[in-house]
Amino acid sequence: MDTNQRPRAAGAALTLSMLAGVGLLAGCTSGGSSTALPSTSAPTRPAGTAAAPTAVASSPGALSPSASPGGLSPSAFLHAAQAAVRSGGSVHVDITDSSASGSIHFSDDDTASGGRQVVTLSNGGRVTILLIDGTDYVQANAAALEGFFQVPPAQAEQNADQWIKLSAGEKIGTSTYDDVTAGITLSSVADELALAGTLKPAKPSTVDGQPVTGVEAPMPASAKLPASARNVLYATDNSLHRPVVLEVLDAGSYKYLMSFSQWGEAVHLTAPANSIPASDTASGPSLT
Repeated sequence: MDTNQRPRAAGAALTLSMLAGVGLLAGCTSGGSSTALPSTSAPTRPAGTAAAPTAVASSPGALSPSASPGGLSPSAFLHAAQAAVRSGGSVHVDITDSSASGSIHFSDDDTASGGRQVVTLSNGGRVTILLIDGTDYVQANAAALEGFFQVPPAQAEQNADQWIKLSAGEKIGTSTYDDVTAGITLSSVADELALAGTLKPAKPSTVDGQPVTGVEAPMPASAKLPASARNVLYATDNSLHRPVVLEVLDAGSYKYLMSFSQWGEAVHLTAPANSIPASDTASGPSLT
């Protein structure tokens, strides 16, 4: 898997090299809560878990071709769900991406221009990313600095758990500002909902007692998953079309679940004090 590929996008099946931390990144924004989010607090869920759908009335499955999710064609439904994210003000996103090799969990709060993300890997790597006024602040343990960002071992030990300030044109190890920032805005989260292949309506269901409608699409061959594997996106069964879950189904040992909650809540982020420049951790000079 390419070291610049973000593993968040549904269907990017995990590999052992990714779980060992081969420089794979995804950002997600800090949307909003009514109180300030402590910049160093751990995710509220245990590592490798996400808000799984419960009380599902029926398993996802294709409807007849004439059925339309939410009264829209499948493509219009997908576009409406993406538009709902972009205009949502803020949203909390939980993602679990796992296979027999291990797991990676993202917990983030997304807004239009910035946010917060916590990444937890089953190999012990841990990363917190804040995007504030166009600047990334990254805090990671030694395992994540060395594996996730490809920081040289000595520098990874020296800079472990310190806040690192990353601006446009700079790197942490081999990860560029764009790599770190990708996914930390509502617009980039909406882009993650794009489903490849032919869209079909998904059978109406309920998630946590909430009626949902959705669309599904087969996984691309490049994902190297069973032929039965498919992406299913469910959104609220109303005019808002807000995404509720995006899940990969029938993919063998590979599991992917992306859940959405806490729409429109306020978020307060504060730039960490005493952050060190990214140049202190880079394995080479900043980008020009």
